[in-house]
Amino acid sequence: MRNFLLLAAVALLGMTATSAQVKLGFGLGYAIPSGDIADMTDGGFSGNLEIGYGVTEDIDVSLVYQGDFLVGGDLNTTAGELSYGAVALGSYLVNGRYYFKKEGFRPYGSLALGLTSVGSVDIETAGTDVEVIASTSNFAFRPALGFKYGVLNVNATYLNAGKIGSGVNEINVSDFTVNVGLLFTIGG
Repeated sequence: MRNFLLLAAVALLGMTATSAQVKLGFGLGYAIPSGDIADMTDGGFSGNLEIGYGVTEDIDVSLVYQGDFLVGGDLNTTAGELSYGAVALGSYLVNGRYYFKKEGFRPYGSLALGLTSVGSVDIETAGTDVEVIASTSNFAFRPALGFKYGVLNVNATYLNAGKIGSGVNEINVSDFTVNVGLLFTIGG
């Protein structure tokens, strides 16, 4: 996958001419679990890296890596029980972004599609219950709304990474993230 991303980045940079717009960005934020993983985690952090191409003044296409790490724990002092859960999501996505305004404060909507690698651990101290789900890759989609002002890039996203596990242990994996970052435009 890393070789594919490197090849895609080189091809993307090779397509650019002197008037083309290359987009480079990164961001950090807070992740809020949704779906079934909300039962085992409370929240965590999110980070993303992006390289893209400005197809027109209003449309960008980019390759995005988003990593989310969610953790949580519960303590029941009367029963002497402790539970801990962690979920790590690593997403490789192709993103399309449409700007609703041409200059200044630029709100946008975007949709990303790709693969997410999901790994999780759930530990219960009340017994010998330790559940580790090996890393699984699923199709993922990520709609987002945000704005760009200068190089400042702020967005709210919903990542749906499908299901992991099987049978009664099958859980839905998704989260909401709010990210603040920088998105640079080179050229054009």
